[in-house]
Amino acid sequence: MKIEDIKNKIKDNKPYINGWERMKRSSIIIPLVKINNEICILFEVRAKKLSSQPGDICFPGGKIDGNEAPKEAAIREVFEELGIKDVDIINELDTVVRYDNIIIHPYVGVIQNINEIDMNESEVDHTFYVPVNYFLNQEPLEIENKLNVERPEDFPYDLIVNKHNYKFKNGSYRVLFYKYEDYNIWGITAQILNNFLEKLR
Repeated sequence: MKIEDIKNKIKDNKPYINGWERMKRSSIIIPLVKINNEICILFEVRAKKLSSQPGDICFPGGKIDGNEAPKEAAIREVFEELGIKDVDIINELDTVVRYDNIIIHPYVGVIQNINEIDMNESEVDHTFYVPVNYFLNQEPLEIENKLNVERPEDFPYDLIVNKHNYKFKNGSYRVLFYKYEDYNIWGITAQILNNFLEKLR
């Protein structure tokens, strides 16, 4: 192979996340709404009959389908879950890459008329609203978790330096918790919320 061949192969490459083809990709929207002249964030409580994370608090969003662009997926999911067709996307936030092979593209968007909300009850139990200023005056509870890798019995230690005595590095990840009235906002939702709030400070 020549240099010219290599140039032709990668000149139009758009950098993304290494290994994304083997990961699950999703998009979400942090929906902003105006209530009594105050900017609030809309949260969903997932339907209790869902097989995945029933009853958890989340933002509207879900899986990116096929060749769908992340932004398109986020807008589609808002319509499927809340019946809202018109969302004004402000911008994309930092992409989330999780330890459990999930990539999430978060967006911030504005819903102009909450009276148009028509919830899909098979996915959403109910919604609630929290003023942005409430969160800006709160610090989340932060818990640091350790990640331990279990290597299979047939792991080829003979192919690496120091064999079984190789000093592998351990990982960690933090879990955040925000409390609002009787609601506990935590996990991925709290992580994305925190990223948004840090950009406002």
